[in-house]
This record gives sequence, C-alpha cells and structure tokens, in this order.
Amino acid sequence: MKRLTLATYLLFLNGFLLLYYAYSFGSVVYLAFGLLSMGLAYGLVRKNRTAIKIALIYAAIEFFFALLFLIAGNLLSAVDATISFLILHDILGYIQEVTREEIDGKEKA
Repeated sequence: MKRLTLATYLLFLNGFLLLYYAYSFGSVVYLAFGLLSMGLAYGLVRKNRTAIKIALIYAAIEFFFALLFLIAGNLLSAVDATISFLILHDILGYIQEVTREEIDGKEKA
C-alpha cells in the first residue's frame, strides 16, 4: 500500500512556513493554521481516515485561495499553490489506490 510521504512532508513544510510567518508578523492566525497543518501531517503519518479527509479539504481550500492571490498579483502565492497542488495530488492518488485495493479484495472474495 502506498504511503503518504510527500503529502506528510509538504504539510509539515507548510506548517513550518506558517509558523515562520506567525513569528515574523506576530499573528495568531498564522500560528493556528501552522499548528493545524503540522497536526494534519501527524495524522497522515498515523493513516487516520479523518485526518486524511480534513487534509484533503484543507489543501483544496488553500489551493483555491493561493490561486486567487496569484491571480491578484502576489507572485509568492505560486509557492503555496504548488505545495497545495502536490498535497492534493498525493492524497487523491492514495485514495484511488486504497479504493482499487478494496474493490480487488471484494472481487476475490
């Protein structure tokens, strides 16, 4: 079975960047989202289904807003959009593989 290593590393990197922003700007909002991102990375390591679903939704919303900021002219949002896209790609690939294994298991039974 495939592991979610890329998504885990990228969520941890995203959390680290958000914690840096929290330190730089003194914002509690960046701190909260940084801790959420790191908590989701830990949930992906444990292969918790709820954490995987929340991480998928979180990355999709973050990707949407990163694209909006990129369209508005913030070029640094390209990094955030890329990270979010790769997280989405890895999680969706994992879900596809798990679903395929479950279908193959039912066909053999």
